[in-house]
Amino acid sequence: MTSSNIITRKAHSDGYTCLTFSTDGTHAFTGGSDCAVRIWKVAEGAEQEPGNAIDADQPVTTLAASDDYWLSGSEDGLVRRYIKHKDELHGDVTEETALCVRCIALDEGATRLAVTSDNPSAKVINMENTLKVTTLHGHRHNVRKATWRPKSSILSTSSSDGEIILWDLSGEEPMILHTMDGLIPSVPDPNSPDFLHDCSAVWHPSGEHFFVISKTHDVVCISSKDWTQSGKYVDKDVIGATTALAVSPNGAYLATACQSTVFIWTTDKRQVIARQSVNPGAVITQIAFSPKEHVIAWTDASGNFVRWREPIPLNLPNSVKRLSSATATTTRTGPDAPQVDLFGEADGLSLDNFKDFDDLGDPSAGDKVDFDIDDADFVIDDVGNYLEDKPSRTRGKEDGLVKEMVSITKAQPAFQPGATPFQGNKRFMAYNMLGVIEATRSEQEEYNLVNVDFFDKSARKSFHFNDTHKCHLAYLGERGALFSSDTVVLYKPYGSWTISQNDWTYTFKKADIKVLGICAGGLTPSRSLKNNSDSDLMGFGNVVVATSEGHLIFLSGTGRERRILALGGDFVTMVAGDEWVMVVYRAGATTIDGSQSLCYKMYHFDDFSVRQRDELPIPKGHTLKWIGISQEGAPVIYDSAGLVHLVAKHRVPHHATWVCVLDTNLLERRAGKDESYWPIGISASAFMCLILKGRQEYPGFPRPLVQELPLRMPFNTQNEKEEEIERELLFKEIAMESLDGDELSTDDILSKERAIDKEFVVLIQNACKEDNINRAVELTKLLHNLQTFDIVAKIADFYHLVGFKEKVMVLKRIREDSEDRFEAAREKRRRWNKIDTRPQRLPDVDVDVSGFGARPKAFQDFGPPPAVYRPGLTRATPSVEGTKYTSLSSDLPSEDTWSEPLLTPSFPTSEKRKRDEFEDVEMDTQQSDMSSSISVPPPPLKQKANPFARKPVTEVNKNPFARKAGSKTIKQSESFFEKVDAAENTPVKSKKKGSNLGKNKEQDKSEGPRQQTLFGLFGANQNGEKKGSVKRKTGLTPPVVEELESQASDVTMAEVSQTIETQPEGWEETQLNEDEL
Repeated sequence: MTSSNIITRKAHSDGYTCLTFSTDGTHAFTGGSDCAVRIWKVAEGAEQEPGNAIDADQPVTTLAASDDYWLSGSEDGLVRRYIKHKDELHGDVTEETALCVRCIALDEGATRLAVTSDNPSAKVINMENTLKVTTLHGHRHNVRKATWRPKSSILSTSSSDGEIILWDLSGEEPMILHTMDGLIPSVPDPNSPDFLHDCSAVWHPSGEHFFVISKTHDVVCISSKDWTQSGKYVDKDVIGATTALAVSPNGAYLATACQSTVFIWTTDKRQVIARQSVNPGAVITQIAFSPKEHVIAWTDASGNFVRWREPIPLNLPNSVKRLSSATATTTRTGPDAPQVDLFGEADGLSLDNFKDFDDLGDPSAGDKVDFDIDDADFVIDDVGNYLEDKPSRTRGKEDGLVKEMVSITKAQPAFQPGATPFQGNKRFMAYNMLGVIEATRSEQEEYNLVNVDFFDKSARKSFHFNDTHKCHLAYLGERGALFSSDTVVLYKPYGSWTISQNDWTYTFKKADIKVLGICAGGLTPSRSLKNNSDSDLMGFGNVVVATSEGHLIFLSGTGRERRILALGGDFVTMVAGDEWVMVVYRAGATTIDGSQSLCYKMYHFDDFSVRQRDELPIPKGHTLKWIGISQEGAPVIYDSAGLVHLVAKHRVPHHATWVCVLDTNLLERRAGKDESYWPIGISASAFMCLILKGRQEYPGFPRPLVQELPLRMPFNTQNEKEEEIERELLFKEIAMESLDGDELSTDDILSKERAIDKEFVVLIQNACKEDNINRAVELTKLLHNLQTFDIVAKIADFYHLVGFKEKVMVLKRIREDSEDRFEAAREKRRRWNKIDTRPQRLPDVDVDVSGFGARPKAFQDFGPPPAVYRPGLTRATPSVEGTKYTSLSSDLPSEDTWSEPLLTPSFPTSEKRKRDEFEDVEMDTQQSDMSSSISVPPPPLKQKANPFARKPVTEVNKNPFARKAGSKTIKQSESFFEKVDAAENTPVKSKKKGSNLGKNKEQDKSEGPRQQTLFGLFGANQNGEKKGSVKRKTGLTPPVVEELESQASDVTMAEVSQTIETQPEGWEETQLNEDEL
């Protein structure tokens, strides 16, 4: 259809809108949430200025018209009557006190008016006497819609709980003819978007059946003979919920509105013959055929009023021309159904009129077309060759001329796996095997409430937050949840929901860049992530963002930009695994035969190399519905044809193949049911999904339960065991390919092999029964364990198959002599994966890998606290210095002699030794010169070390002033008590070199000892003057040092302690300076 046939005009503000035509078809009336009714002239274009009836105080909800007047109902509870074709108010018909009027309907003679409101009872008002009112009681909930059966007194009413009641009003009292419960959707909330959808019973002009939108969003036909379903209008191109419908005046066509698209069906063949979409995204709320003109009009939730002139193709009768009774009443199809005279012989039209046309012209140009109504593939593209139409062929009836009508396939847009559009104020942003991300619009529409719920509560902690960015994309990964709006990317690693330092955002410098898709990958965590696990060395995974510029942006789990790659096509969707990301894109344009031309690339996270690339196995005329990952880690896709494909050998570079593992059309549960599936994930034996009834496209709320359907490869064989074994072998090979570099096998793989061998034994036994030795040998070669060969040999003995037994034993010897199959498989993996080695799982920080013990978590360690090392409190350990000045005796004191009394040792004859000017006196004891009867006691039982104990040679904190080891002999120095006496008795003299200090020492020997400090070598003189100081010469001459007497052995701590304790009272402690010595 040409664009000149479409007339669009903004009529009302956003919200619910309603529509009706006048009985003569010259005017159209529209009402909306702006409390006004617009009066349009159908013959005029969009530039006209409509009439306005603005008497309503609240939004107008329903309209009706007769030959003499037109009516409006609004939420203020009033039904108003206006003069024909004018906006002049005539008066009020009725009033529903404090209730919203939902629907008004006039019967065919305009003598009775049915009124429904937010009340379980409906009213029937006599228009000749409006005070005569009949109340209909029977519904349990509010009545939403009411319609009259043509040429009868039967009224149908629809309530908000999904119930339809048919009333017979021919008598004085209303009578219920039939009740249909559960046929239409139950929508009790007037604020729900589904409440705007039409739920009325739209009667066929013949009155023999009516059409209604079922709760599965299908349009069904209900016969008035037995009130049962007689047909359903289903087409693969009609996707989504049907929101409105209308029947043409002649009953030949049915118009349905699916969201923002209008489809026109033939009522007899139930085929779509035309479609139109004007305002994408605007939900159509009401649609109607003009009773006199070849026009369809509708209004949508955006307030638009659209008229479609000549919607029926010109090669078919229009919507107004009357047809024969057979055509108007026949709706059955099939081989036993009567043939339909769509064009009506009584009206002078039949298929014979088009028989002589050999050339197919353009329908929009008005040429006659040879149309075969039996061709189910006939679809007319009326939106400028944009929508997806299957190519069809028309054949001449006599000369066999073939004429093709070619249209271009609509390209599939980008989508996020597991995401749904808003249904009311809620939607699913992500739905996979880990959990669900739900978004709820706030009442102020300033933010969205995002709820992340995990299926395994023990592994991850659910959370929610207020999304001020209003993200419309989300991905639930192994290491974190990823969100994105058009310009902002938000990443929330698991375990940090109460701590925001791990969250990060990523924005673009260019304002015109938009995000088309996101995903987050990473290794499966080895433990629970409910708490903030910063001890896991694997990090937060990897993030990939697809932009409108055709780029793939790779980010680390902490937000570090790593690489920007060019995709080389139109992005469609992607999914991330533990070490790779699989991106689906369209390298070129779609083809005319219905192919989407989708391809994929698999990028490795470590080096960004392309490990796999291939085309997607999407059948022609179908689209990709879902992409995900199996429990074994292999990529999986699901298309609109109901096929599930898996990528085998995805870890072997450039060796991947597509394997069809399920055809949902062959499921046993689908027999006799009209349902589809919303995939969640797959395993080796089950297909996890949500069940969608009828034409339902997305799962709704409340959240449905995940169903497990048996996974069956679509083999044509009748032997189910063979299919099961091949499927188990496939997933076992995938598990083998996923092993690490040094792993040979796992317990899970070994158990799978044992189970497969048991199945093989059963098949081998059946082959032996059937005497099919070749099949038995073939199956024997596939055995895994050597023990199974012995079992097969016993089976051969049981069936007396000697030759087969010999072959079995030969196969066993070959298996024994050959290389171990696990090692061979490992070497094969290594050859394949020389570059692509599987990432190694790093240990956690609190895992003991060094032998020092694991570090427990905070507040979870209930053991004793660890010992604190304090060097000052350690027990002193006696040590023997291995020098020539130490005792040659190796006898060390024992702890038993620790409490013995101190013994006073006797010192040998003292000798003098030389010392440097600033050297300290060494307290070393030469045990070789001491009496052998003296036993040196060990240090006392105290934590503090003995300060007088000789330290080892390797001691770090050694006295810097101690004498270095040399060749000089250590001699006994003179008693410092005698030095103090000499210092006191010697008069003060001027300092000079060579003082007679030795002479004073001779004199001091005769006097008694005097108490000194143990460290008196540098003590101050009582008179404050230095005596006997040694002056250092200037220049290069070394200083002259006097030779002093020294003891032959060092003083022990025991000797000093005993000496101090025996000092007489009154003695003073004196220190001597080194210079005075």
